[in-house]
Amino acid sequence: MRQNSVFHSGSQAARRRMRRGAGFALLLLAAGCGGGKADAPDAAAADGQAALPVKVVPAAPRDFERRFAVQGTLESKYYANVAARVGGNLDAIWVDDGDRVEAGQTRLFQIDPVTLSNAVVSAEKNLAVARATLRVSEAAADKAETEFRKAELDYNRYARLHEKGTVTDNEYETYATAHAAGKADVRLARAQVDLAAAQTGQAEAALQTARKNLEDALIVAPVSGVVSKRNAEPGEQIAVGQTLLRIDDPSVVEASAYLPAQFYPEVAAGKTTFALAANGKPIGRYPAAYRSPTIDTTLRTFEVKGLVRDNPLAVPGDMADFTFVFETRKGLAVPDVSVLERLDRKVVFVEKDGKARMTDVKTGLRNDGWTEILEGLAEGDRVLSEGQSQATDGIKVDVK
Repeated sequence: MRQNSVFHSGSQAARRRMRRGAGFALLLLAAGCGGGKADAPDAAAADGQAALPVKVVPAAPRDFERRFAVQGTLESKYYANVAARVGGNLDAIWVDDGDRVEAGQTRLFQIDPVTLSNAVVSAEKNLAVARATLRVSEAAADKAETEFRKAELDYNRYARLHEKGTVTDNEYETYATAHAAGKADVRLARAQVDLAAAQTGQAEAALQTARKNLEDALIVAPVSGVVSKRNAEPGEQIAVGQTLLRIDDPSVVEASAYLPAQFYPEVAAGKTTFALAANGKPIGRYPAAYRSPTIDTTLRTFEVKGLVRDNPLAVPGDMADFTFVFETRKGLAVPDVSVLERLDRKVVFVEKDGKARMTDVKTGLRNDGWTEILEGLAEGDRVLSEGQSQATDGIKVDVK
């Protein structure tokens, strides 16, 4: 029994030693495996950096424009400030802001016609009196001339008799005096006719004026368009020449801007064009219709105008953004974001054989997010458009 006990105890110890050995072997195996994994990043690092994810755009021809942007104004080409032609009480005004009116048809306002009608009646009466006076003066002149002719005949006869001595001096003097008096009467009568004729002419002119004033009391639209401003209300006392309404024709809008003098030789009516926008919305492209003949000597600017027809986006009175185009040409284009500044150099990164190559470029015009490349690239070169700011020369890239 004792021997068995000893043998059993020895067997247990042996088994414990075997388990320790197996555990140690497992630890060595695990250490060996772990050491293999730890060495893998170093191997990858030895192969090089991870590729930089990028996007590319091929350099391609594109239209470029040499432009100049400036702000200007929009105004109606055709408009009218409608003023009262006669003074008086404003009897009625039939239109309001925003109303559409037609030239020669729409009644706008009327000055009280009662006083003006009375003036016409009074002028007609004055003319009638003047004409009657003229007729009386003419009749008196006819009578004076008739009497003078008789007195002249008597005078001539007595003058001959007086020369022959057949009549006395007193008789001759009587007819000579009558002849002179008749001549004076004729001159006076003719003067009275002239005066009456002048007064008649004045009365006729006064009647014409009174009738014209009565006619001008009622004002109709001088142009077709929309009432943009109303400045008076019925019952107000209106002076001659006072502006009561403004009418704008919105179908033809004049776009006007002032450019620096340096552009004067490059602007020609009918040839130079400009793009027009208002409130952030494009209106269209239009030719310049007018260039001022002179340059402002103080501001060193000149005016350019164009016409916009039947476009609801061009609102009279609004401000507008003008972009003048002085030249259009084809050029090699890359996105603006692709062009970088590196130590006072302009560069782009070109993808070649899976790597980014920094390339110096000479740039030209810039339009709508694109830059013209004058030197440094060829058509089709794959230019980085994303990721270029993190790129360095020769770095591996992964084109997405």
